[in-house]
Amino acid sequence: MYVIADDKGLSKNCSFHKENIVMYSSFQNLESKLNYKNFSIKYVIDGIENYEINGQSHRIKKGEFLLCNGTEEGKISIDQPISTRGICIGIESHQIAEALASHISPDSAVPEVHPFTFMSSPEFSQCQFMSKSSQITKVLLGLSTIIDKNPHDEYTFEKEFYFNVAESIVSDYIPLYRKIKSMQCIKLSTKKDLLQKLAKGKSFIEQYFTVDIDIKKVARESGISEYHFYRLFKNVYGISPYQYLKQKRLEMAKIMLKKDNIPISQLAMEVGYSDIFTFSKAYKQHFGFPPSQRF
Repeated sequence: MYVIADDKGLSKNCSFHKENIVMYSSFQNLESKLNYKNFSIKYVIDGIENYEINGQSHRIKKGEFLLCNGTEEGKISIDQPISTRGICIGIESHQIAEALASHISPDSAVPEVHPFTFMSSPEFSQCQFMSKSSQITKVLLGLSTIIDKNPHDEYTFEKEFYFNVAESIVSDYIPLYRKIKSMQCIKLSTKKDLLQKLAKGKSFIEQYFTVDIDIKKVARESGISEYHFYRLFKNVYGISPYQYLKQKRLEMAKIMLKKDNIPISQLAMEVGYSDIFTFSKAYKQHFGFPPSQRF
């Protein structure tokens, strides 16, 4: 089902508790309790949506989304000078379970806590994603591009669409689940809190790697000491935050060298390096040839 929610209300009667649904929203001001009991993805096309869920605050900005499993209690608030536009997708829990069953190999070892049991429990809480590389983000970007052009069209979403969304959630979630299990902490809540802080730091790098930032500043933004951030980041993501920052800058430089006839000294500055010598040395070490050897 497809519905529209704005200051006038809902475009048609629906049940957020029982059925798959895609909702386009446009609000300038809104204060409302959350009324979704299925898995739901809340994606912001433009503006800012503020969520208070199980005592935690989430400020979801343009291009970001929040994944909830339906056990949460809380509210959403919007107070912007212009309308905030977003999309919410609600998916029945059994479709998530089916997607998980097909994703996990039957001959794999049974984890201590089954992923779906954890995903469906209050302990799962909520996950905020900002990475452009996530599978869900790709689905949301495509969907929002279509709907935002003409939100009042009579869109129809078949079961196949919801299965595809469920598979995207599972593809993004399984690595997250394994990261949570791999962290050497006593309490699950502590693991989740640390993972969210690491994800915040990783997203900070992805957003600001082209400017003059260092890992000490990234760790401070994450609320973790620099050494603790370094150790946990490397353990969870398989690469140190220093190398990840370097990787993001050099990959961007490689793309720019392919597309633009830009002086290397200027390029170095645009991807976050303070001088051409440091940039050229790092580039050659990473790719095996100097940036002067253009494609």
